Amino acid sequence: MENLFKILIVDDAPINMEVVSNILQDEGYHLSFAENGTSALNQIRDEHFDLILLDIIMPGINGFEVCRRLRENPDTRYMPVLFLTSISDTESVVEGFEVGAMDYVTKPFNETELLARVKTHLELNRSREKLRKINTRLYKEIAERKQAERRYREMYENAVQGMFQSTLSGRILSANPAYIRILGYDSIEEVLSIRDVTRKIYKHPEDRGKMIRMLKEKGVITNYEVNIRRRDGASAWLLMNARLAEDADGDLFIEGIATDGTARKLAEEELRRSETEFRYLAVHDNLTSLYNTRYLYQSLSEIIEKSSRDNASFSLIFMDMDNFKKVVDTYGHLNGSRALQEVAETIRETLTRPAYGVAYGGDEFVIVLPSYDRDQAVKKAEEIRLRMSQTVYLSACGHNVKLRASFGISTYPQDADDMTGLLTAADKAMFGIKEKGKDAVSSGI
Repeated sequence: MENLFKILIVDDAPINMEVVSNILQDEGYHLSFAENGTSALNQIRDEHFDLILLDIIMPGINGFEVCRRLRENPDTRYMPVLFLTSISDTESVVEGFEVGAMDYVTKPFNETELLARVKTHLELNRSREKLRKINTRLYKEIAERKQAERRYREMYENAVQGMFQSTLSGRILSANPAYIRILGYDSIEEVLSIRDVTRKIYKHPEDRGKMIRMLKEKGVITNYEVNIRRRDGASAWLLMNARLAEDADGDLFIEGIATDGTARKLAEEELRRSETEFRYLAVHDNLTSLYNTRYLYQSLSEIIEKSSRDNASFSLIFMDMDNFKKVVDTYGHLNGSRALQEVAETIRETLTRPAYGVAYGGDEFVIVLPSYDRDQAVKKAEEIRLRMSQTVYLSACGHNVKLRASFGISTYPQDADDMTGLLTAADKAMFGIKEKGKDAVSSGI
């Protein structure tokens, strides 16, 4: 059966559009293309799309602005956007989430990842569309209930959404087959035998108490999310639309529709984890988990400003591994990377916040020591050097490797009063050690 989902691919590089098209074409999607932001907005104005794959960097209107305009337009506010970016463009990915992107796809494209993300967001979008239709239909069905009882009963029994009636005390009065399936039960009799759904079904009993209070205040609730336990104990998420009704005797009861939102909830949590990960990667080195140079430059500017204001000192340690190429040549690049990870852990073990380590590049590290004077920095560098000399590296890989490093120190404001000068002074002090025999500490004096 042909897939009727419509996808717009926006990228100013024809090769990227071709790669994405080749990956998606066998899935039966209807694909459209735009080479810039202006063309994309024009197409979106004239045609509805289920998903937009949007490049960030484009001439004229860039991807951020396109996404921002879509979110400002009521007709396109909920149209899902996946940014096309590169793994080195982490900061842009974070900004993309802030302007309204639902997700990202990295370049070069991984076929499995691209297909998975596209399918996930198409299904999420379809679920959201279904939910909006359900909300609209709910009010209409309630208003027409007395005039269309037979039609309502057929819908009640055959609906894909779960429908129920329950007392305020928590006893289920009626439930359609879909609701029974959502709860994980086999028959209506099992569900009707539940005397108190609050403790039997609701994972957090206070959620039902809150729902009842809202119903008493407003008479109706929409899109109320609740965490439940199915019959087998598995956790699930329901989106509920309900109203407070009155029977022939004047007793109040709850009447509502429940949609199983477990898949959507899990997908949203995965997206949040992805966003958190990229916020982390924006300031951390992927290999060592130390801070990266982006964070270093930003942080140093702030530390210099604060130290100047407080008339205080702080120090930097520039650290370069000794003869590390020999380690890589002997044990291979993979073990070389593992060794750098273990050295990073050695650095971390010696530091207490606000001091922090930075993966500066290759086998070089920078250690930032706020409020440290020169003597304290020398002592900390010697501590790291001693800890390294007492550590056997790559032992988990079956090797016994001893590693050494040379350390150079600079102190603010004695050596320099700006970021470039401090890094240069520490680097110069470190190279002085390299020339004198390595495996030592120099403060540049």
